Amino acid sequence: MGVKVVLDLPVARDIIQKRGLQDKGPIQKFFASEVARQCDPYVPMQSGTLKNTAQVQPDGVLYDQPYARRQYYENGGNGTDGTANGGRRGKEWDKRMIADHGDEITAAVAKKVGGRLG
Repeated sequence: MGVKVVLDLPVARDIIQKRGLQDKGPIQKFFASEVARQCDPYVPMQSGTLKNTAQVQPDGVLYDQPYARRQYYENGGNGTDGTANGGRRGKEWDKRMIADHGDEITAAVAKKVGGRLG
């Protein structure tokens, strides 16, 4: 004699929607805003225009200045609080920020969706 077990689970789409994990949904926007917030002290700064005009978008952060690309790839870190002077500001700021604060961002996103780390 056997036993039949029937599980009534919500479909993945409903789970994703409930947690806010859909494409360009609230969690993706939250993640992008956390990245922008944590990147701020790493973005090169002379007058502050580049770092102060970061635009949080549903799928990332846009630095929309004519010189943003060059700063991202070529900045020497010689400016205010630059990497060449022992500071954090310089090229490829997102990669250095993630190395320093990636775990914090992961924990914040996990908490926001109702999950846990580990």
